[in-house]
Amino acid sequence: MKLARLNSVPEIFYSVQGEGISQGSPTVFLRLAGCNLACSWCDTAYSWKRQEAEEMAPSEIHRAILNIVSSESPADAPCRHIVITGGEPLLQQQELIELLALLDGWRVEIETNGTQPPSPALTARVDQWNVSPKLSHAGNRSIRALVPETLAAFAATGNAWFKFVIAHESDWEEIRQTAETAGIPRSRILLMPMATTRAELSAARAQVIDLCLQHNVRYSDRLHIAVWDSKQGV
Repeated sequence: MKLARLNSVPEIFYSVQGEGISQGSPTVFLRLAGCNLACSWCDTAYSWKRQEAEEMAPSEIHRAILNIVSSESPADAPCRHIVITGGEPLLQQQELIELLALLDGWRVEIETNGTQPPSPALTARVDQWNVSPKLSHAGNRSIRALVPETLAAFAATGNAWFKFVIAHESDWEEIRQTAETAGIPRSRILLMPMATTRAELSAARAQVIDLCLQHNVRYSDRLHIAVWDSKQGV
C-alpha cells in the first residue's frame, strides 16, 4: 500500500476530524498516496505530486496505527475511529480491504473524490463515505471529475455525505445540477469554504453559511484550519 509522506515519514496521525458531519471526533488519520485528479487548490498536493511514497504492507500499517493509539489516546477509552484520506484512497481498494479486515470494531470513514466506484467488499467495511466531488473551479476536466453514475452509487449506499468546496456563490448551480443528475438528496449535501489559511477561512465563512441558509443545506467548517492555520499533519 502506498502512503503519502510528510516530513519524510508516512502520514499517520491522531487528531480531530476537521470537516464534515463527524467534525470534532477524535480520529486516527491515514493518508494514502496517489490521485487521479489534480485540483488547482489542493491543500495536500504533496500526496500526489511527489514521486516519493512509502510502501507499507497492511499489517505494518495496522501496527503503526495501534502504536499511535496506545501512545496518544487514553488507555481507558482508546480511539477506535479512523479516517482514510489521500490523494484518492479508492485507487488502492484491495489493499484497503486487507487493512480494514485488521481493524475489526473500528468506525471507518473514507474520504473520496467520488470518481472511483467502491467494490461491494470495500463498501461492506465502511461506516461513512465523505464524498467531495470536484467542481469546475478545481481545474480538472469535468468528464474526469464528475462521474454521475459513480456519485449515484455512493448516494445509494445510504451512508455517504457529499461535501462541496465553495469558491463563489455561483457554484451552487453546478452543485444543484450534479445532485439532481446523480440523485443526491439535499439532506446529504454540505458546503465548505475554499480556504488553506485561517484568514481565508474567516473571510469566506459568512458567505458560505449564507448560501447554506438560502438552499437549506448543511455547512461544514474546516476546524483544523481554524485551530492550526496552514499547518499540515494535524
